[in-house]
Amino acid sequence: MHGAAGSEKAAAHRLGLSHSTVKHHLANARSKVGAETTAQLVWILAERLPEPEGVAQPGGADVVV
Repeated sequence: MHGAAGSEKAAAHRLGLSHSTVKHHLANARSKVGAETTAQLVWILAERLPEPEGVAQPGGADVVV
């Protein structure tokens, strides 16, 4: 699980937070949705996230804001 810790450290650095803070928040988020891993957390939450701007929508229509 070395890769996951590396990603957490990189995210913490980008956000200006400590690694332990990122670990704590991810653990809380996993617990709230019943995920055992961060990958499961992302999969569960992905359907709730808005599409990024300029991404092709189903049916071939692009949304440009």
